Amino acid sequence: MKVLRLFQKEAGVGSARFLILAALSGLSNAGILAIINLAASHVQDKEGNLVNLLLFGITIFVFVYTQRSLMVEVCHRVEQLVDRMRVRLIARARRAEFLELEDVGRAEIYSCLTRETLILSQAAPNLVIGIQSAILVIFTMIYMAFLSWTAFILSAACTIIGALVHISRNTQVKAELRESFEQENLLIESMSDMLEGFKEVKMSDARAHAIAQRIEAISHRVTRLRIRTQTTYATDFVFSQVTFFLLTGVMVFVVPAVSEAYTQVVVMTTTASLFMIGPVSNVVGSIPIFTNANSAAENIMRLQERLGRINGHKNGGVSSLADFKTIVLDGASFAHAPAGGDRPFTVGPIDLTIRRGQTIFITGGNGSGKTTFVRMLIGLYPNQGGTIRVDRATIGPFNIQDYRNLFSVIFSDNHLFAELYGQPAPDPVLVSELFELLEMQHKSRLENNRFSTTKLSGGQRKRLAMIAAILEARPICIFDEWAADQDPYFREKFYRVILPLLKEKGVTVIAITHDDAYFDVADLHVHMDTGRLKIIRGEEKALEMAPG
Repeated sequence: MKVLRLFQKEAGVGSARFLILAALSGLSNAGILAIINLAASHVQDKEGNLVNLLLFGITIFVFVYTQRSLMVEVCHRVEQLVDRMRVRLIARARRAEFLELEDVGRAEIYSCLTRETLILSQAAPNLVIGIQSAILVIFTMIYMAFLSWTAFILSAACTIIGALVHISRNTQVKAELRESFEQENLLIESMSDMLEGFKEVKMSDARAHAIAQRIEAISHRVTRLRIRTQTTYATDFVFSQVTFFLLTGVMVFVVPAVSEAYTQVVVMTTTASLFMIGPVSNVVGSIPIFTNANSAAENIMRLQERLGRINGHKNGGVSSLADFKTIVLDGASFAHAPAGGDRPFTVGPIDLTIRRGQTIFITGGNGSGKTTFVRMLIGLYPNQGGTIRVDRATIGPFNIQDYRNLFSVIFSDNHLFAELYGQPAPDPVLVSELFELLEMQHKSRLENNRFSTTKLSGGQRKRLAMIAAILEARPICIFDEWAADQDPYFREKFYRVILPLLKEKGVTVIAITHDDAYFDVADLHVHMDTGRLKIIRGEEKALEMAPG
């Protein structure tokens, strides 16, 4: 099982110390049975039973010590393993490119980081109990062989039959668990659709009903799969119990009738077979937990391998690009992968020079390629044709992150972080000025690099995002229809006050906008139409600003 290999390889479960503790625990447990049988057969020997009592106490102590040490150590190591796996998944996801992570899907990543790691964590105590019980069964059967080969052969036969029954069902159960995992990912996606698009859901009974029906249908499928697998496990559990009850009945009623020698040890072998019912039940009961844990390990390892194949771009130690004078797009282009038989939508080839300190407006209809162009410009989408140069440096995999660090971006669907991650504590005077400029001083505060609240209206959240973007102090700010969420007063303030203020500070501003009343603010106005860019106004002005 992959979960056992994973625990052995990365958590050390299966090391010599672990195996020794497990063996001592199982041996001491079987020893308790042997001492009780020995004492019961010599109950009249009081002196001898004092020795047995001493052995009984020592064996109990060994069992308690080894069992507790085993469980604590395994839980400790497995929790550290789960922590390492979470950190590793996050690190690999962070290094992935935007398109690659979109292809993997959030639902699978969320599932592996939460549900699957929780299953592994919860499996740790049952791993100890299951292995220790299996060892106890082995030692008990060895003890049975010492008492009677007939009892040993019958016990071994029952154990082998039970194992074969489980193995015959294992492939089917694994397939059902895999299907259940995929369906649960769809359930997470559907729930995300409902919660993230709750405003839209509330505005349409038909949409709300359709989403609810989809969630119900997926939930019912998951339930049916879970019931099917749990029914299989329940059947196996009852089968194992009945098998050993029948074994005990055979030992008591059948074997003594055909073997006179056996009658001398019938009580001890019967006691041993009854003693085995508990450990066998533990082993069988741990099978569904092991199977679920194995499925979780497979899902996590599959995601790790998938993310591991993604070659995250790393800088090659190049000098900072922050002092740039121009960014030149020379034939840059990007094409979305076609869906089905559709033709791919291509943005470009685009030729454009962006000069430091410019204010650039981008206009265009819905679906014209504005957002795709901006994502290509900032390095979220790979440039598939031509080049992007910062001064004389060509942007490629070796310096793409250095290039991205030039930009502060507020997307149209921007995620507002409650904390200013990765930023030093800002100047309190500047923070106060920005809150007053954006008129947010009575709505939220910045305390210990965290906003006191982000539970605000859409426009107010965009204003907090503006504060965070300016505090990043990057040379280029990109605003994707920022003013669309503002009232007329703040819309005008954005164009007439905030943008000129940023220009005075030498910040290059690129704004996607439809507000034609303020086009005069821009140094350069470009228009997107079906993936092609056209300069509408400002080309002569841009040439006049060219250095040299």
